[in-house]
Parts: sequence; C-alpha cells; structure tokens
Amino acid sequence: MVLPSFSAWPAVTAACIAVAILITVVYRWLLHPLRSFPGPWTHGITDIPSALKLSNGVQHCHYYDLYRKYGPVVRVAPNELLFTSADAWGIFMGTKGKVMERSPNFIGVASPMNGYVGVGLARGKEHTRQRKALAPALSKNALYGQEEIIQRHISALIEALHKTVAEGDAANMSDYYLSYGEPFGCLAQGSATEWAKSIINVTIYATYDQAIRRVAGVDTWFRNLIIKAFVPTEVAKWIVLHVQKSKEKTLQRLADTTNKDVIHHLLQNEDSKKALSSTEIILNMILFASAGSETTSITLTAWTYLICTHKNVYDRLCTEIRSAFKTRDEIKVDSVMKLPYLGATINEALRLFPAGAVAMQRVVPTGGATIDGHYVPAGTTVAISPWVAGRSPSNFHDADAFRPERWLQEDPEFAEHRLNASRPFGYGPKKCIGEELSFLEMRLIGSHLLSTFDLELDMSGDRRKDNEAWCLTPRPETIKLYQVLLKPNLWVRLIKR
Repeated sequence: MVLPSFSAWPAVTAACIAVAILITVVYRWLLHPLRSFPGPWTHGITDIPSALKLSNGVQHCHYYDLYRKYGPVVRVAPNELLFTSADAWGIFMGTKGKVMERSPNFIGVASPMNGYVGVGLARGKEHTRQRKALAPALSKNALYGQEEIIQRHISALIEALHKTVAEGDAANMSDYYLSYGEPFGCLAQGSATEWAKSIINVTIYATYDQAIRRVAGVDTWFRNLIIKAFVPTEVAKWIVLHVQKSKEKTLQRLADTTNKDVIHHLLQNEDSKKALSSTEIILNMILFASAGSETTSITLTAWTYLICTHKNVYDRLCTEIRSAFKTRDEIKVDSVMKLPYLGATINEALRLFPAGAVAMQRVVPTGGATIDGHYVPAGTTVAISPWVAGRSPSNFHDADAFRPERWLQEDPEFAEHRLNASRPFGYGPKKCIGEELSFLEMRLIGSHLLSTFDLELDMSGDRRKDNEAWCLTPRPETIKLYQVLLKPNLWVRLIKR
C-alpha cells in the first residue's frame, strides 16, 4: 500500500473537508425533514445567513421580508422554522401541549454567576422556583404598594423636563425615558450615563454571542475563538461595568430595610425552598435593570413619536387624560388603569415597535408537534418574531398603520383582528415577569406627561433625520435590533400648559 507523501496531506485534508461539506449540503437540501418547507435555499443549507442578519441587527426586517415572500411558515435555517400565527404563541410557550424549552442558542443579559443563574436563563423546575419567588414582588397588589416610589421617579422625570423647557431647548426623549426604578443619574445630567449606555452594549454582546452559537455551537472552542477574534474587546468593558454597577446598587439596597420596593418583597419570602439567594437576587436585578429600563424606554419613545405624528390620536388622547385629571395630584395607579384610549395607544405602539423584537426560539420536544397544520419533528427549532407577527396582514388589518382604535373593539373594521398575535412580552409560563410593572409605569408616565405639556416634534436641522428614523415602515439601516430595538434619538419640544 502506497500512502500519500507528507506534502500531499493538506490536499487530502482539503478534499475530505470539501466532501463533508458537500454531503451536508445535499442532505440538508434534499433529505432533511424540513426540506419541504419554503425558504431561501441558502438558509436551508447553512446557519450563516441567519446568523449574519442577527449579528448585523436586521433580523426583524429580514424575517419580515421572508414572511412576505414565502408565507406564514418559513425555513430560516437548516433546522429552524419561523411561524407567524397567533395560535403558534400558545404551542411554543407551553400553554397548549408539551412545554418547549428555549433554544440553547439563547443568551441572556445576566450571565451565570458563581454557579447560579437568574430567571432569564433558568430552565424547568429551577425556572418555576425562581418565577414563584419573584411573582409576589411583581404582583398587582405589590406594585400598587410601590406607587409612592414610582410616582417619585416620575416626578423627577417631569422636573428634569421642566428644566429643559426653561432652557428653551428640545428634549431627547430617548434619553429621558431611560430613567426609572433606581435612576441611572441621567435625569440629573439630561443624558444617558455610562451605566445606562452599558445596557445597550450588553444587549449587543448577547446578540453577537447568539449569532455565533448558531454557527459554532454552544460553549465550543470554535465559539470562543470567534468571540475573541471578532467581538470588540471594548464590549467586555461595558459588560463588566454593567454587572459591577448593578451588583453595587443591589447590595446597597439589600442593606436598606426601609425601602418597600421589589427587593423588599423578595426578602419577605420565608420559604427556604423557594427563596432566592443573594446571588440570584443580584442576577435578577441585573436582568431587571437591563430588560426593564431599556424596553420600557423604547416603548415610550415609540409611543411619543406615534402620537406626535397622528394629530387625531394626539387630540383624542389629550382629551381623555386632561378630562380625567384636573391636576397631576389626581393621577393615581387606579385612575390611569381606567383610561381605555391611553391603554390602546400603548398596545398599538407595542405592536408596531415591540422592544424585544428578536425572534423567540423554542425546541420541539420528543414526539414532535403539530403547528398550524404542519407536523414538525422533535429537535427542530421553531421561532416566532414579535415584529413579524405584529405586522402580519393575516393577523391585523391595515397592519403598518397606527390605529389604536383596533384595541377598543368598537369599530367593525377590526372585528376579524387577531389581537392575541401581538405578544411583545412573550406568552405563557415564561413571558416577561415585569409586564404588569411596565404597563403601569407607561400609563402613569403618559398621563403625567400630557397633563403637564403639549408635545411637538423638533424637525430643525439634523434632528429631522433622527426623528424620521421613527417611521411606520422602518428600513434595516434606521432601527437596528440587538435583543432589543436600538432606539434612535427623538427630539421633542415641550410646551408647558
């Protein structure tokens, strides 16, 4: 037997790799269980196209384009299907049939610490335990009990806006809205602080990692190599800053027994089997500081743009709020929950600009699943994009228009709508646990804002370009998506009433 010479081994190795790639391509395109589902051929043979769209911050727009071309079910990767229907939410999120776990590609904003994970990364019974521990702190009754704290921070926001009005300048509402819970200090500065900015960079890193996992696998040497080679080292600095500041604030709060906020309720849990450890509290506070502040800020910024560009909506909303409250002292939690049109405008802003618009991935369990009439084999990754589902003409009439009245069900034009297709906070046992808090704060802030000021967009100079990025049909280059939408600046002139 004659073996190839040493100099021939590189060629032999290359040939073997080429054959392996060819076999993989042929299998995925011609023999794979998902081969009959529509989608681009490139997406059917490799994860690279979807990973690139994710890492470039354009997944939401790309998936919407695929939906418009291929229909309500699209093969977006060799082993992944994108669904769009309202019913898919219940199947994916565990309310119909077997529970589907998150894809291992998912990476949260709060990484494991000392062997612990927060509720965002917890699975199975551990997720259930943490969610049960957190639920009382974020229940409706607990939030009502925290009204004084919430109102105090909203008053600080309104006071900061008064100062901007006194200076004769427009306010960048994108920055001002990033300021509740324990403020980052941006209300005092009038702009986002370093800590506040670190939140954005943490979500960017998480998106890069998720994209890399699609191609290189989870916790592999190849993944680690790609991260070191392509992810900017500057990002690591922001992650360290965010974790340090969040940990520092949480430890300060743990030492304070007088403040009856979310942490107060967590510390009241006397069941040792359900109670969160101090490390778990820190991890969840990192998650809340990231997901909570930024997502609510995004929604409020989008809401402000939308009401300012739709005069009929703005006028009706102002009438509802100003008729209900003669002074700001009358604005209370109970009363803002009774303003239907305010709630409708917020729901419509969430439909058009869901803050966490990245596709939610789940893995089909043993036995497979039937989704929208299609049998999907076990081990398949299935996904639903809040952005695509919320803008689908199959779910919503006049889907790209800002029509808050669709949520009031008072117009027969919207009788056939699938309102439950818009799930900006997710759905089922693993939906965002802070949903009630976010809705409550947005209603309170909106009521205080329009009771105090008249609003109009500042379209002068370069500010026009910033504001026009908030269009109803955004292009990939105007609003990027890295776990959450990267909101453009929004310049608003406030006129004191």
